[in-house]
Amino acid sequence: MGMERVNRDSITKNLSVIYEDMDVVVYTAPNEDELKNIILNLLKEYEKMTIRDIHSHLSGLASEDKIRYALNDLLKENMVIADRYGYFYLMRVDDYEDYEELDEYEDLYSEF
Repeated sequence: MGMERVNRDSITKNLSVIYEDMDVVVYTAPNEDELKNIILNLLKEYEKMTIRDIHSHLSGLASEDKIRYALNDLLKENMVIADRYGYFYLMRVDDYEDYEELDEYEDLYSEF
């Protein structure tokens, strides 16, 4: 899976521009909800990512700590899941044919 950078405009489209000239654009840092949405959109685009992958796309916009906090909240909210290798995935109930199997699937990730 190639990790080419997502178009920066798709990440920053909802952030306010503080300053802009020919060489640089300065945005406001995303708040917690904006950061969660950005992460969810990245996971939708790439299907699986590590914290390092996410941070490489968000360098200059969010620290690794803020990304970790956002991912932790998304895990608690059952929006994402993680595997033992450090990859995060979107949690989509519609991916499962039988919702009863979901409980069995969640047990695999209860240790995270």
